[in-house]
Amino acid sequence: MKVRPAWLTLLLPGLLGGCGVGVPAKPVSVARPMRVMSLNQCTDQLVLALLPPGRIASVTWLSRDPRYSAQFVAARRVAANHGSVEEVARTRPDLIVTDTFSNPGGRAMLRRLGYPVLELADSGDVAGIRRNVAVLAAALGVEQSGAALIARMDAQLAPVRGAKPITVASWGRDGMGDSPFLSAIVDAAGLTRVGARGGIEALLRAKPDFIIRGVADPREGSLGDNVTGHPLVRRFWPAAKRLTVAQSATICGTPAIGDAAVALRRQVAAVTS
Repeated sequence: MKVRPAWLTLLLPGLLGGCGVGVPAKPVSVARPMRVMSLNQCTDQLVLALLPPGRIASVTWLSRDPRYSAQFVAARRVAANHGSVEEVARTRPDLIVTDTFSNPGGRAMLRRLGYPVLELADSGDVAGIRRNVAVLAAALGVEQSGAALIARMDAQLAPVRGAKPITVASWGRDGMGDSPFLSAIVDAAGLTRVGARGGIEALLRAKPDFIIRGVADPREGSLGDNVTGHPLVRRFWPAAKRLTVAQSATICGTPAIGDAAVALRRQVAAVTS
């Protein structure tokens, strides 16, 4: 299972503490939910990709931040929530969407109060993304849109190989190491991954043509970020040999990894042509 940073998980603040405020029970879920509320930053991304603004009651405030959200433009067109029970009670959604990574006590409380909750499994690879999109699309009654979203992602992720292999290693705050999503993006860009995990010595042994920065810490100027400016890195991999992938595409398992693959492919072409 993919482990996300603690700040990324919406813990439904106030949910357990607010259970004595007389929250009205919610009827059983409708067949085609028209007021969908997402309580997790990663499920936000899928809801926003599948539904028009008119069917979205709200998503988390985190999805409005372009550093962490591939759907920040769409998120700014709908209401934002902070996951409190009071917000759920005021909104009275037809369906609440979250994932199994979120606070289990909060999810259980929502069910006891009568709210329909759809929990998506934590997607740690491309297959998991396909499953979650299909499950959510079926629950929302937009199966065709879900199938189209999956087909588009799969087409974008189809590997393209050039005549000469180009090697790349993921390099960031913690040295070498990447996520399944970053691996899928790199593969789809027609690059050959070398090296696995390790520090500067492992990177020098791998001798990749390029290094790529994976999921970056949003803090700027921290000591941990100095690893990307190591003298040997600057010497053997100057700016022209460094590739980047938007961290918003790799934090959550969503079809946004397909767009990231296309963007990386263009970046590689601009450098190598």
